[in-house]
Amino acid sequence: MARDVVILVDSDVLIAHLRGVAVARDWLLNVRSRGPLTMSVVSIAELIGGMRTVERREVWRLLASFRVEPVTEIIARRAGDMMRRYRRSHNGIGLGDYLIGATADVRGLELATLNVRHFPMFEHLQPPFAITDGQPPGE
Repeated sequence: MARDVVILVDSDVLIAHLRGVAVARDWLLNVRSRGPLTMSVVSIAELIGGMRTVERREVWRLLASFRVEPVTEIIARRAGDMMRRYRRSHNGIGLGDYLIGATADVRGLELATLNVRHFPMFEHLQPPFAITDGQPPGE
């Protein structure tokens, strides 16, 4: 089945892959075979800020395989609008998630995230895969 929309992959999906969660790896391989994937420039900061030293090479390789969406003024304004609308009813959403959500919205991208509660602006958003509790990496 051909994909009409480009997927914006959130940091948490990439972190699951880097941590060796097989379902994350399999999902990325599957969707990548159907077309290019993209990430927000915000996710680059999140991944680099949280990477382990031993992951450095793999993180750089992963980052190089994605198209990167910048935060433009239009995206920043949309993120601000989203923040004003949801900050009181949805505590705990950081600026990064508002910027990622606004990027998906402005660019018409499909957001793939495991933290759907951080993106109330997408009413029917579902995680792309489920990680079962206690699932060891690579299984």
